[in-house]
Amino acid sequence: MASILEQIGTKVGQELKALTPADSHAETTFNTDGILVSSTIWSSPAKNSKIGSKVLTYTNGSLTSIVEKDGSNVTTLTKTITYDGDGNVSSITKEYA
Repeated sequence: MASILEQIGTKVGQELKALTPADSHAETTFNTDGILVSSTIWSSPAKNSKIGSKVLTYTNGSLTSIVEKDGSNVTTLTKTITYDGDGNVSSITKEYA
């Protein structure tokens, strides 16, 4: 049976693909534990033009950062997630660059 993190990573990957426009192509990358670590959306399966990308970072098994970039890597949105002592999300900060 897959760990809960593997199940979450798989589900997130499926959801990202479901949100991808019909004519586009999504590529997802999972680490050796089966956890989603990146996603790149292209305008077509031929990868003619990148629409955007996301990189996910985990600390001690918890998602702590999501970095989103537009297709030209000009605009970056970094979301930082912090947790309380019980492991519950205590804050999410967003920073544009």
